[in-house]
Amino acid sequence: MESGALKVLIIEDNRDLARLFCDLLEVTGCKASVAWSGKSGLELAAQLTPDIVFCDLGMPGEKDGYAVANELRSNAQFKNTQLIAVTGFDRADAHEQARSAGFDQVFAKPIKFAQIQQVIKNFHAARGASSSTPG
Repeated sequence: MESGALKVLIIEDNRDLARLFCDLLEVTGCKASVAWSGKSGLELAAQLTPDIVFCDLGMPGEKDGYAVANELRSNAQFKNTQLIAVTGFDRADAHEQARSAGFDQVFAKPIKFAQIQQVIKNFHAARGASSSTPG
């Protein structure tokens, strides 16, 4: 992995969509990792401390996307991690619930490549601004 490459975690139970997502991120120079469930996503996040997490909201199993966001946001290890919700339920209440759980942004499926690029650009801009601030 090149130094400076963003570490991005995709938590998505749809394997085809997750692979496509991973390919799109790698095209942008990111180091992408995939977890197929909320539980395995939390375990992988603890190992990687990703810069950005794209997480499906409506995953089956014991941890949906809202639970993942709540757990990540309650852990100081992830205070600088951008959490992006991806959902097939593009409704105002789902967006509000996702933001309340700790997500920074919410995108409807299928997520567009331009949206992925904007998240990466915004992350780099925020990182640059924080590193140039006098301490």
